[in-house]
Amino acid sequence: MIEDAFNRAGFAEIDVCRIDARLRMASAAECVGFERESFGALHQMMAGLTDSDRADAWNEIEQELSSFETGDGFEGPCELIIAAGTAS
Repeated sequence: MIEDAFNRAGFAEIDVCRIDARLRMASAAECVGFERESFGALHQMMAGLTDSDRADAWNEIEQELSSFETGDGFEGPCELIIAAGTAS
């Protein structure tokens, strides 16, 4: 999709690559703290919830993320897609 977008925008010599960028933190709780501070889209999705429902949602997120905890801490899957092109 991103290559198509670059083509439509008039770019040439388009290069797209995927990079494994696992998120490593001490715990799922630390990850949720990071998400609470950084992920505006999550806040927008929860905007219509009551305070109690919002707290429940964050607790459920942490519970689900705990499946990515190991003896070495939290390691969540993440992939970056890097795209570059030259202006025609």
